[in-house]
Amino acid sequence: MSSQSNLQGNADNQAAPNQERQGDDQLTKVEIYTWRFCPYCIRAKGLLDRKGVIYNEYLIDGDDTARQAMARRAEGRSSLPQIFINNQPIGGCDNLMELDQAGLLDQLLGVGA
Repeated sequence: MSSQSNLQGNADNQAAPNQERQGDDQLTKVEIYTWRFCPYCIRAKGLLDRKGVIYNEYLIDGDDTARQAMARRAEGRSSLPQIFINNQPIGGCDNLMELDQAGLLDQLLGVGA
């Protein structure tokens, strides 16, 4: 369900956007920055997968330039994963799980509640 790419700080290396349907005429863009064996990254992707969300995954293992670019997008946060919905920083795995437990994630993602 995911699209993977290595982000090297170069627009040419970014994955083309994959989008999940939201309603009848809006699209939700979901992006997640990860490390390959990060347990929090795996857990966050698992939740998105269970919800049937198509997302762009930026696999940035050991790429300091990509991590710095991610941190700028994520309002200074550099922990992994970092999740963005419609270009808005959501935070990490715990933030994603909290949104889900509060019943707000499905609405943000545009999936059936």
